[in-house]
Amino acid sequence: MVKTSKRAKKFVAKGGAKGMLEKGTITKKGKLRLNKRKKSDPAAVAQAQAAEKRKLQKQREENEKQRREEDFTSESNLGELDMESFLQTVVDGDEENVDDHASSEEDTPMDGDDSESSDEEVDIDSDDEDIEAAEARMKAEMAKLAENDPDFHEYLQQNESSLLDFQNELGELDGGDEDDEEMEEGSDVEEDEESPEEQSNEVLVDAKVLKAMEYGAFKSHGVKPLRKLIAAYVSACHMADAQHQDEDGTGRLRINNSKKYLIESSTVFDKLMVTCLSKIHEELHYHLLGEGSSVEGGDDSDNDDDMEEDGGDFDPNKPINPRKIMNSYRWTALKMSFQSFIKATLHIIEEAKETKLLTFIVKSLVNYIPYLSAFPRLGKAVLKTLTSAWASTSDTSEGYQIVRVNTFLRIRQLALTQPFPFIELCLKTAYLAYAKAAKFASSSTVSSLLPQLTFMGNCVVELYSLDYASSYQHAFVYIRQLALHLRSALQKKTPETFRVVYCWQYMHCLKLWTAVLAACSGKAGDGDDESALMRSLIYPLVEVIFGVARLIPSARHLPLRLHCVRFLQQLAAASETFIPTTSILLEVFDLKEINMAPKRVKKRKSDVRGVRLPVILKLPKEDPLRTAEQLDVCLGETFLLLNREVDLYKYSAGIPEFTVRINQRLKKFAKQTKNGKFRAYARGCIELCEKSSRSAMLARSKLAEAPKDIKVLEILRPPNAPTMGERYEMAIAKERRLEVASQPDMSKKSAAKKETKASENKATPSKKTKNAPKKKNQVDEEALKNTGALEEQDEVQEGIEWSDSESEED
Repeated sequence: MVKTSKRAKKFVAKGGAKGMLEKGTITKKGKLRLNKRKKSDPAAVAQAQAAEKRKLQKQREENEKQRREEDFTSESNLGELDMESFLQTVVDGDEENVDDHASSEEDTPMDGDDSESSDEEVDIDSDDEDIEAAEARMKAEMAKLAENDPDFHEYLQQNESSLLDFQNELGELDGGDEDDEEMEEGSDVEEDEESPEEQSNEVLVDAKVLKAMEYGAFKSHGVKPLRKLIAAYVSACHMADAQHQDEDGTGRLRINNSKKYLIESSTVFDKLMVTCLSKIHEELHYHLLGEGSSVEGGDDSDNDDDMEEDGGDFDPNKPINPRKIMNSYRWTALKMSFQSFIKATLHIIEEAKETKLLTFIVKSLVNYIPYLSAFPRLGKAVLKTLTSAWASTSDTSEGYQIVRVNTFLRIRQLALTQPFPFIELCLKTAYLAYAKAAKFASSSTVSSLLPQLTFMGNCVVELYSLDYASSYQHAFVYIRQLALHLRSALQKKTPETFRVVYCWQYMHCLKLWTAVLAACSGKAGDGDDESALMRSLIYPLVEVIFGVARLIPSARHLPLRLHCVRFLQQLAAASETFIPTTSILLEVFDLKEINMAPKRVKKRKSDVRGVRLPVILKLPKEDPLRTAEQLDVCLGETFLLLNREVDLYKYSAGIPEFTVRINQRLKKFAKQTKNGKFRAYARGCIELCEKSSRSAMLARSKLAEAPKDIKVLEILRPPNAPTMGERYEMAIAKERRLEVASQPDMSKKSAAKKETKASENKATPSKKTKNAPKKKNQVDEEALKNTGALEEQDEVQEGIEWSDSESEED
């Protein structure tokens, strides 16, 4: 029998191989590797955590108890003392503390610490002087208030614990260290800890309470009264919320589970709104950037340097460094209150319906927007609310136009004052809002939405003129998006893809980018790198416009092609580059409908203005360009654009060769047409071409270089002659004057005359003689004075209807 060794016995006693494997694993060399992870009992862990929590809670209670005993301004030390006896007790106690401290220092030997002890004595004396100065100042203010308004002074004395906050004011003057710690601990809470008298769930804000809040916030520069005033303002902004009404049906509001401020008087409500919107920014500047932004007696050299740089003036259009706001002494105390103030203001902007109220609120935001640099998310919310009000299509009245102007000014202020990436968000949001509004501009509503879209387009152009580097990136992306839609239409050639391009939304986007590049491209010789970036986008946009104009070259879509010609001429005039559009204009004379005899269509009496090219994209589907009215309007616009084309390039060295093709085609058209009016239009354009050619030939004969070596477009322009862009602006202004002069008189007097004349004709009917000649083509002047014509919609079908015949012709 084999004898068992002691090692084997120990191995078996420990559980053998199974027990060893539970403790760890055996390596290749036969050694045991113990497991590092140990199983823990959940009950024991939970018990240990509970014990640790109890220990921490007990320690916190002891620290709080010790702090209250050391705090001489606590309720246990104050008791029921009145204010004067309390202040006297504070002064006496400080004197005793100073004497005890001095005697203890004399008795205690200090080796080499004489300088430190002297510094401490100086600090104590300075604290005493600060307390005495604060006491004297408060007494003087209260005496002055008692003389001016004794009733209000009596009211403050009755409510001194909740309204005057003398304890808090003294705590701020006495060093401010303990108050700083309490303020940082309670910065996330909207309301400070209050006395039992103030812990009622509701506070009725009347004239006296509001006056007390104003005095504490604006006169004494107290933080706590300012926060209470902002809380009352938040409650006032949510008064119209139905979900916050009381259960008892009294109409009183419940915003949160915290203190509720009830406002039952409309006068108090108006005064509270006006006071908060017009004065709170002054206190924000005082506490965050002004005198109250640093601790008294502390090291505020950096803040002083910043104040000297700013000159003490606040410019709402200049950005504020967010670090400067966050490093201020009162930042933690006012952070949540400012957020609540801005959110409540945005809420009332969304809910308000009166234009005067909206205008006042949006105008008041001018002093608060620079502080949003410390709140990136809040700035985005403000931008979203302002953009929705700016691009709203629900109200098209003239009064709401003032609201649009002020909201855009605030959006522009956001782009200027917020940190860099925010301007890109403004550019993107503004363009998308414009494109969304343009989507609702159909053939029946474009006439009413055209003024609003024009205003919005001008606003977007202004925004894209602020920063060319950011504008280039966004313009490149959105112009490429338009090009992708055009490419899809050219490849697929389906009615769905054509509708994406031939619609008002697409045309308004082309119009917008034409205006943006025309305003931002600059002159050819400026040498500005950022301007050169924007000029580089002219070529792709021109190619897109040419593609849109030639997508469906039919007579029905002639108005759209003429719109494209206007876009190209605007780009050419603004950038002073050669962009010929004669090929599009001369193709109009090749249409078969031009030389056909027009049809006679019965005209309605209410249809006074007839065909208006600025508000239509296509002609009616039945017999397009066959009526005399359609021919007159379309050919008149074609000749107008031809004359403008010749006028734009009349100082170019290649104008004689440029006008050859125009003269040939117009001479052929003058021989073919039977309409004397159209023949006169053609001859007038031919004379203008010949005149420009003769002057150019005479001027370029005096040049030293050959025409092929000339790189300047307007090489022949005299020094005092207007530039290409100036001539284009003059031509547009003249066209607008002629359009206004040709509009029918819609005044009330003319309408009244029409009614009286109609009644007289009914009363005395005239007898027609048999031999009286019939008057043909007589203009009815009274019909031109019809006031109801403004309310009539255009006879243009909404959308684009495609047929097999049209697709075959195209």
